[in-house]
Amino acid sequence: MARQTKTLEYRRARFLDDGQNLEALVRQAWGQFGTQAERTITFSDDRSSCGLRARDCNANGFAVHCGRYTDGQGVGTIPTVPAPEVEVGERPPEPGENFLNSDLMALISGNHVICMNCGRNAGSLRIYLQQLFRKAGMPDESRQFELVRIGSPDKLAIIEAVGVKSIDLEVDISEATAFEVVEGDGGGGIWQSIKQNFGNALAAVTARDESVEQLRTAERGTMKVSINVPKGDLDAAKHGLDDFAEEVVEDEESDAFTIHLRDGRTTIKPNEVSVRKQVKLETAANSVSVFQAWDAMETYMGELNENGQIEA
Repeated sequence: MARQTKTLEYRRARFLDDGQNLEALVRQAWGQFGTQAERTITFSDDRSSCGLRARDCNANGFAVHCGRYTDGQGVGTIPTVPAPEVEVGERPPEPGENFLNSDLMALISGNHVICMNCGRNAGSLRIYLQQLFRKAGMPDESRQFELVRIGSPDKLAIIEAVGVKSIDLEVDISEATAFEVVEGDGGGGIWQSIKQNFGNALAAVTARDESVEQLRTAERGTMKVSINVPKGDLDAAKHGLDDFAEEVVEDEESDAFTIHLRDGRTTIKPNEVSVRKQVKLETAANSVSVFQAWDAMETYMGELNENGQIEA
């Protein structure tokens, strides 16, 4: 049996209302709908996400398997008879079925989540659950959450022990954020973290750097920012850079960064900072065995608990 390598990633549900529990909400919403058809959410682009099945893992949480499809969409076929050129054919689904485009799996224990194939920033899982909660008639507070990335304790420990020499960032900009950053009147997300850690230093740089003038008229795109400790090695600057590096590690907007440590050799990049594990699973359909995936998730959740990486 062929096997695929898949990545399990640990995330944490962070609600606007701290009293919410994602596992309890998912169990409640899932229990209201008796069939996969009732657990289907169709979006404005005609794509659908469907809650296929679930497993009650008792004290270990609640596992779900969701499929994504477009109603009536066929699949491409490639002729196998040798020929100089061939056309891709199309095979429509049979009545009463749809072809699976992709799927996702997750294990939810309290507000701790192990994800697989859940999309960028676990957005596919988050959006599906939020819409399922809406369909179930649950209160607005149940939908006000993010599935946040948690920085690897190993990487955070290295930052604290070795210290940060510089950080290279690639940041999305827009006309609004550019004005706020240059004028110093606002700017959220990663810009807010920069200003909180470096105070007037950012304002001083943007005030005298002519290249920053391009930001004033920018409508969209990216800006590359490099933040370094000055040669004077000011203590405040060093601590500010160390603290900022730890924020970058856990900031979902920071998908393009390189942290250079003071030892002159070590760098930390986005794909190295999240808490994740690679596993080999048997292929099934155009995915992997859901039962093996759930088993691997339970094992991984147990490992994280034993290592003290999961907070209560």
